[in-house]
Amino acid sequence: MASIAVIRAQIEHRLPGALRASGHAARETFPTGIAALDRQMGGIPQSVLTQICIPGGMVSGKTTMLVSLMAQLTRREHFCALVDVSDCFDPVSAEAAGADLSRVLWVRCGDKKHKLKPLEQAFRAADILVQNGGFGLIAVDLGNIEERHIRKIPLTTWFRFARVVEKMPTALVFLTTYPAAQSCAGLTLHMAGVEPCWAGSGTVPHAQSLVEMKFELEVRRTQLRKPMQSVRQKFAAAPVWA
Repeated sequence: MASIAVIRAQIEHRLPGALRASGHAARETFPTGIAALDRQMGGIPQSVLTQICIPGGMVSGKTTMLVSLMAQLTRREHFCALVDVSDCFDPVSAEAAGADLSRVLWVRCGDKKHKLKPLEQAFRAADILVQNGGFGLIAVDLGNIEERHIRKIPLTTWFRFARVVEKMPTALVFLTTYPAAQSCAGLTLHMAGVEPCWAGSGTVPHAQSLVEMKFELEVRRTQLRKPMQSVRQKFAAAPVWA
């Protein structure tokens, strides 16, 4: 017999929002430090599963979003946890961008000696962090995991995370290449359109320096406000040299 969680997940998949209350109380949000997003949404919501979808290979966009969010929360004396599946987080650059590393728990999942695969390690770690609480932000970076592996994650897994975090003052953020959480996510953001801006002589490549990176961010789905249409916002990030 199918469990209640499976049945609810199947209903949510076919009829998004069918099992939710008709009205949503205003959610507290954490600012991201990215003005375009903070103006539109107020930031990243607490008590909600947020998925930020970033195309594979767009390392700068993922890093900009993650580090900016960490910096904002640690300045407000919140604790952050990062579950780093591919072991690609650079703490030196994060600290240079304003993140207080004394308030960041870095969970690295690339240990080949561990009996679990990195993706399994990541979800086990995220489960422990969500269940124990105490963090303003729990970010799970799946950005370097192939989409075919992300698609294998059962919808019931996303459903369970969404339901647990509803009761907590925590922003639960998954960075992926694909919107795998579907209707279980309270907010879905898509990042695209990276455009580097250079200064210096255009005829001598090594004489140029990167001034900023321009990104396009699209809010495709939210349960926080309705009605909600797809909204595109552009923002720029200046490089921070560690």
